Amino acid sequence: MSPTLQANVLSVFGWVIRGSFMAGILVLLVLIVQFLFKNKLEARWKYLIWLPVAIRLLLPWAPESSLSLYNVLSLEAIAPGFHQKAQDPTAFKNAVIAGETAVQRNRTLSPESNGATVPASSHEPGSVQKSGFWWSEIKNMSFIHMLLAVWLAGVLFFSAKTVFDQNRLKQALRAGRTIDTPFLSAVFQETKHLFGIKRNVRFVASERIPGPAVVGFLKPAVVISPSLLVTLQKDQLQLILAHEFAHIRRRDVAVNWMMHMILILHWFNPLLWFAIHRARQDQEIACDACALDRMRPQQKNAYGQTIIHVLEHLSVSHYRPGLAGLSATHKEMKRRLMMIRHFNKKSYRLSILGMGMILALGSVTLVNAKESAPQKLQQNSKVAVDKENDIIYPEGNIDRELYKKELEKIQKKAEAAAKALTPEEKKYIEDETNRVKELSKETGDMYVLYHKYKDLNSGLDLSYWGGIEEFSAYEDYLKRASALEGSILRQPANLPEGYKFLSATIEGPTKGKFVDEVKAEGKKSGKPIYAKKIEWKEAADIRLKYTNGKDTLTFSKYTKDPEGSKKEGFFNDTLPEHIYPKSVFWYDGGKYEYGVSATSDIPRKEKIEILKAAVKK
Repeated sequence: MSPTLQANVLSVFGWVIRGSFMAGILVLLVLIVQFLFKNKLEARWKYLIWLPVAIRLLLPWAPESSLSLYNVLSLEAIAPGFHQKAQDPTAFKNAVIAGETAVQRNRTLSPESNGATVPASSHEPGSVQKSGFWWSEIKNMSFIHMLLAVWLAGVLFFSAKTVFDQNRLKQALRAGRTIDTPFLSAVFQETKHLFGIKRNVRFVASERIPGPAVVGFLKPAVVISPSLLVTLQKDQLQLILAHEFAHIRRRDVAVNWMMHMILILHWFNPLLWFAIHRARQDQEIACDACALDRMRPQQKNAYGQTIIHVLEHLSVSHYRPGLAGLSATHKEMKRRLMMIRHFNKKSYRLSILGMGMILALGSVTLVNAKESAPQKLQQNSKVAVDKENDIIYPEGNIDRELYKKELEKIQKKAEAAAKALTPEEKKYIEDETNRVKELSKETGDMYVLYHKYKDLNSGLDLSYWGGIEEFSAYEDYLKRASALEGSILRQPANLPEGYKFLSATIEGPTKGKFVDEVKAEGKKSGKPIYAKKIEWKEAADIRLKYTNGKDTLTFSKYTKDPEGSKKEGFFNDTLPEHIYPKSVFWYDGGKYEYGVSATSDIPRKEKIEILKAAVKK
């Protein structure tokens, strides 16, 4: 799965988790309301009160409100850190993109103080932190992705089961026999007319579908088993058909499909399984009320007796998404018979209490928690320091307390520097930064920014925008690379069989004579921020990536750090394989180093020969 696709799936997963959590709280509220008002809420409204739960689960977005119940009960309070990671999949996407390359360098160097290296803030998607940072990100997020894999497996399983069950239901319906007996057809049409149903509805007899039930939404069919049919008198048959036509009138099959789709996405939430089970029970009782509303008051007792008679022929309750039928367990029968006994036609009309309950629940649960300004700033910006639990430390034996103190120093300096700015300076910095950012995106040019107040830029006086060119076609890359000076990377003639070009990246320099020039010009200008476009003719970094569909092979050219490794010739780095997977490096004494990394077990000698063929000087 590509990083972009996985990030999108993770975003959906975060939406599902948040929705499931909030709907779970709402389910408990609905159950409490039903318990407290069980003798005052009519059957129809006991069912409709589940509507806010469905809306909450389907909402892709909701406004914020100080009245929201989730200001008090929040996912972040129960599972700190999980909410933020599930809500911000870009962290994973950027980490994977960084990890897939054999060598990634910082476009913004990190300041050093007292021997502790502090990562600079990243203001641009193309800006990459040190390898220890992204690997820590991956490790910290691994639990989330394990949950994501389990969730996807459950969704696939229940989706496959739904398709299987629906195919069996269709086969059973096709195997049924259309009832065209004049007497039975007359009762069927009479009841259909009573409910004002104008759609074409089939009347089918089938032992494979334990009816009576309505099957299908677009082309509904009322199904009844022949063994039950022969035991019914005319009045009983009409009462049963009344219940089934009530299902059709109320579009219960479509509602059941919606509830089932919700359950597939939220299969892990036992509260929602219970809620949908209860909603289906309330649906049956509401359907009874709909049927009784179109009958004579004297028929109430007969209707109850008919339901008992039907249940004697049903061994189990059948809840399927494509089916709605007159079914219930013996445990549920007491509730249904009590409703039938006390049913009043006026109670099926508009209920002020029912409407009030739905509006009250919706006003506090269909809106999100209102976040404070500091919380929004924390979510929308990539700050180097947050709370202690969110600090990601580099790998290796470091003094974490000292590392944390250095991060706090940077933040305090930035806050102090921001307070010292005049409103005009603040506006100028913001406008100039946005201008350069847009220019870089539109033209692809590289810009260097000199920061007069370097404490606002993590203690650095320079930052870079642009200068990173990406290619998805080898021909486009080669055309651009061939126009550059110095060595480049090309597709090696001895590339292992099955490998094909995947992507290429060319990055401009962050070192050179122009650095001193920009600093001098920036100081002379006296402006709080000074930007200069950089024309570069020689790439600092180049990466070529190939894949055979399973493994990847990456070639890299990057500027050698004068303070880095003193090794020459071909050598293996001492870094762990999860940072540089199975890599071989080559330094020929110049200003560049070259590398090849593979996720498969290619012999070292073969990798050296491939790397030699890939470097064109």
